[in-house]
Amino acid sequence: MSFAYIISHGKLNLCIAIVDLTDLYLHEEIIPAFLEKLACSIVEDGCLKHPIIVDRASLVVLDGMHRVAALEKLGCKRIPVCLVDYKNSSIKVGCWYRVIKGANALTRAIIAVQRMGFVLKENEGIEEKVGTPPFVAVIKDRERSLVVCSQFENLKETYEIIKNIENKLKASTLKVDFETEPDALRKLQEHDVDAVLLTPRLTKDAIVETALSGKAFSYKATRHIIPARPLYVNVPLSLLKNDHRPLPEINEELRTMLQKRRLTHIPAGSLLDGRRYEEDLYIFKD
Repeated sequence: MSFAYIISHGKLNLCIAIVDLTDLYLHEEIIPAFLEKLACSIVEDGCLKHPIIVDRASLVVLDGMHRVAALEKLGCKRIPVCLVDYKNSSIKVGCWYRVIKGANALTRAIIAVQRMGFVLKENEGIEEKVGTPPFVAVIKDRERSLVVCSQFENLKETYEIIKNIENKLKASTLKVDFETEPDALRKLQEHDVDAVLLTPRLTKDAIVETALSGKAFSYKATRHIIPARPLYVNVPLSLLKNDHRPLPEINEELRTMLQKRRLTHIPAGSLLDGRRYEEDLYIFKD
């Protein structure tokens, strides 16, 4: 595979390239409502600003599922990617906890879960076993913590159960959103949310295996923590819609475009466009 640009970040290489959309494997479902908004934003920009993050060995998409779907919706055949070695120990896999808001949130959540036929047990050291049968997830507020129990064969089934619980909670007029593990627990203690649904963490092997099998986990199953990422490659949609030119030629054109621009390194924890990034950033500037 030809690369347009390679950024060395310690022992991790960030290999920027353009690839065929059909070569990629998605490991998570998308959220339709978010897809439409993103597609409109990309059309307004006239380009894809940021490359998606992809495992170089398997071509499984680690971060950027919605951008893949948005480009497909817009008739693009190709997409800019940042290829990384997923086995590199500096790349971590986290998860998204579901945060719940509403009066008597835990009590109402317990009733909803029990009506779905699931068993709830007091959390007495079981939390670390979540993701192994029969422990699906933990639901807690500032006083109580309970484990949701059900039979399942694998983590994909676990996240299907979690999605069904999430939808049931929303149907009972509770507000459900997503937060990182530390942010969810912090907001619970600070009374910014009323309860939290703790979800299991997936392994890299399970993610790759599921994606390559043609299946996908439910949305917001994983949160990949990558030590660095490139931003603002700004690849025009016209280049991504054209699949008649050979990929090496396209990547050579991208290489020329990027070499003309100034690469700036921004350390982790910096604020960019109103968002604080946990990872180091490499920004291409005109």
